[in-house]
Amino acid sequence: GIPFASAGIKGKNIVTVADEKGYFELNILKCDEDDTLKISAIGYKTKSFTITQIRQLGAKVIALDLLTMQLHEVVIKSTKVKRKVLGTSKYSTRNCSAFTGTNGNWKGEEAAIRANNKKGRFVFIEDFNFYIIQNKYEDSLVFRLNLYSVTAKNLPGETFLQKAIIFKTAVKQGIVHVDLKKYNITYDDDFFISLECLMDEMDQTKFCFAGSVGIYSYVKTSAFGNWYQPSVGRKKAGGGADLNVAVSYNK
Repeated sequence: GIPFASAGIKGKNIVTVADEKGYFELNILKCDEDDTLKISAIGYKTKSFTITQIRQLGAKVIALDLLTMQLHEVVIKSTKVKRKVLGTSKYSTRNCSAFTGTNGNWKGEEAAIRANNKKGRFVFIEDFNFYIIQNKYEDSLVFRLNLYSVTAKNLPGETFLQKAIIFKTAVKQGIVHVDLKKYNITYDDDFFISLECLMDEMDQTKFCFAGSVGIYSYVKTSAFGNWYQPSVGRKKAGGGADLNVAVSYNK
């Protein structure tokens, strides 16, 4: 099974994320026969079926095809390598950010910020970090790191990851560090860093992480939901998650 694949009815707030073995269940109270079930996972081609097609298939197993992606061309310009932190380099440990759990659904909710990489600067992304202020859960928490391009509307667009980056942490308070070197991630433009919740529950009274008032936040409340900025319309930016990645590049 494909762990944590996203599944939902297109255009409706009926969505879920599969478990670690790829199993999912959607409780649909009402739908039309031409409604579309959409299933997606990083590294695989998205598949869609109408409700009528699903009934005709009668299948309980849906196979996704592997996605072939074009790699960026690597140009060696210098032996001098520079390292830099993109995103927020300092953690605002007194400002708690949390997943809201819209309609009691935390799975698939994301919080993102812009990395602010320069256009044309070809970077190798080495690791990802964020800071947990409070974690009262006994079991390890499961998250997914997503990296997205920037759209013309300055919102998160398509992911440029070839493999899903899923990780667990049992940190109660402190920095969570994820080594990304084995994923061989490179990019030559600005991008978004996003933390996705893969837990059935992530109550903000039990879990929160560092976020800065002075940066813009970008939020998506479900796997197939639309991105929006909670701070739009305010006089100041606010509530952005303190997420960062360490990168290296040719000087």
